[in-house]
Amino acid sequence: MDNAKQGNVTLIFPAVDQSALDYLTAAQHRAENTLCAASVKSDLLASNGAEVLHLPSIYAEDFSHHFLSLLQTYPVRRLYSPVSSVYDFMQRFINTHQLQIEMVGQSPIRQQVQQHRQLMARASRLLEFVELCAAGNQALSLIEVAGVLRQVSLIYGESNDDKLAALMGIASAVVDGDVVEIGSLMGRSAFVLSYLAMKYNIGPLLTVDPWGREQAIQTDSTTSFQALVDDWDFKVLSEGFYVNMVPFNRGQHAHLQLPSVAAFTEYANKRDFSSPSNASVNFSGQISLIHIDGNHDFARVQEDCVHWLTLLKPGAWLILDDYIWAHGDGPYRIGNQLLLDRAKDIALSFVCGKALFVQFN
Repeated sequence: MDNAKQGNVTLIFPAVDQSALDYLTAAQHRAENTLCAASVKSDLLASNGAEVLHLPSIYAEDFSHHFLSLLQTYPVRRLYSPVSSVYDFMQRFINTHQLQIEMVGQSPIRQQVQQHRQLMARASRLLEFVELCAAGNQALSLIEVAGVLRQVSLIYGESNDDKLAALMGIASAVVDGDVVEIGSLMGRSAFVLSYLAMKYNIGPLLTVDPWGREQAIQTDSTTSFQALVDDWDFKVLSEGFYVNMVPFNRGQHAHLQLPSVAAFTEYANKRDFSSPSNASVNFSGQISLIHIDGNHDFARVQEDCVHWLTLLKPGAWLILDDYIWAHGDGPYRIGNQLLLDRAKDIALSFVCGKALFVQFN
């Protein structure tokens, strides 16, 4: 609290919710002097080590006295308020008392309105491409596209809008069968695949990721890039994946926490696997759509394709991620080899969002 008495201070009030904690954490990272205050006790901030001063309710008769007294002790120059009613009250309070305090950002309500409008504009820009990739089949509606974008924005990952739009489009015509993903990280694309498999009644989803350091290191890439693997807590990765998949748990998803080749052996020899909720999920053993986004070393991508593509159904789709990739050329070389060697078997191919999309005859 002592640092709040030095230099300009940002007051977080009321410091009672996740938004307040998020702002405090970001402010600490940028060495911004902060002070937290609230009218009610918040275990959330206290449990994260924040000291929270008490201020009366904004409706209390003595609020003005206590707030102005606080300004005599702390040089507050900015105010972050994550609660709409308090934001509105404090904005008027600051103007009335002619205080040299700047409100941080817009009110929470205005932020929400603006964020939704931005989301709908983003979905609207993508809708035409989704419809193009659907090639005359029933494409997702504007609301559905926006819904997918909204949910995936909460999940860490690098699948960009263009790739997701193409995936949303082609899913409308994917033949019945199993949907498979090799390399799931925290579930950004797996969530989309699960939704699309349900929407278009394609089939169950199998995800494969060992979530292990040995399998994650990509030796074809630079040593500095390889070192990034040590930033991950692999327990958090696996736990985060399951958390992210919960909102769309339809009982038709199973995960194999195995390296790709070992998982292929399991999949090729079994038909029933357990879902995260321990429900039995039945697979046909015939893949209608596969998303390969595991280890990008040339040898690993080659293993993925040599094994998993043998179980594709006629008309199936392959999405080979990071065909265009700054950190190596494994997917690019394998993709080109595939396009050349199996040219007669390919009905359609295109590159979008760094990924190679291939539909087989």
